[in-house]
Amino acid sequence: MSKYADYDAKLFDLIDNGCNSFHSLLLRMVEENKKFDSTDASWRVTDRRLQALRKAGKIVFVRQAWYVA
Repeated sequence: MSKYADYDAKLFDLIDNGCNSFHSLLLRMVEENKKFDSTDASWRVTDRRLQALRKAGKIVFVRQAWYVA
């Protein structure tokens, strides 16, 4: 199981419940982002996970919004 499994599950839940813009996802994942020790800005964790999930075909970006595939 990936160290991001819980994080990804929360992203899927938020996207399914209508929170599908990057900004709204970022605002709701602030506390989760703090759990990852990173020298990057905290928003980069959300950005990296969204792109990884997109490349894996689990989510899609259509008309300025994220959707679970």
